[in-house]
Amino acid sequence: MRQSVFFAILIVCGLFGTAFGQDNGQREREERFRDKLFTGGSVGVSLGSYTNVNFSPIIGARLTDQFYAGAGIEYQYTRYKYARETYTSSQYGGRLFTQYNVVPQLYLHTEFSLVNLEYYTLNQKDRSFVPFLYVGGGYRQLLTNRSFFTFQVLFDVIQDKNSPYNSWEPIYSVGFGVDI
Repeated sequence: MRQSVFFAILIVCGLFGTAFGQDNGQREREERFRDKLFTGGSVGVSLGSYTNVNFSPIIGARLTDQFYAGAGIEYQYTRYKYARETYTSSQYGGRLFTQYNVVPQLYLHTEFSLVNLEYYTLNQKDRSFVPFLYVGGGYRQLLTNRSFFTFQVLFDVIQDKNSPYNSWEPIYSVGFGVDI
């Protein structure tokens, strides 16, 4: 089942790339591939009785004026104290994403992510790879001609039994990107 979902995602991403990868004139032919690259992601730190540190860089490319695709990695460490116990966990994984600009500032977003999660079951730790297929949209605001700010709302449509996202709750994220 998981392999079927993964291959379906790859096919859809390939079709989007083919559909939107048409020649848009002389400007694209003259533009170097390096000028189409961007990087971004997120870094977060929360300290105290609940400590959370995360790091999630991405790299992507503008394939056409409206279509973007990229990949990223993520790592998150969590430690929290409850009564006299201290619990720690870490998760790591990778992701592939696509974005299509509906209008210059609004975009549709799809992302496949495979994350190795650590969780507790009956006083023992266990690990499992959990697939996520995020679908949603967002808003991109240019800050300069080479940097941008994003806000997006995504939903995990796979709803894996080990997913921390239950009942179709929205996932909000804020990001920052810079053209390379």
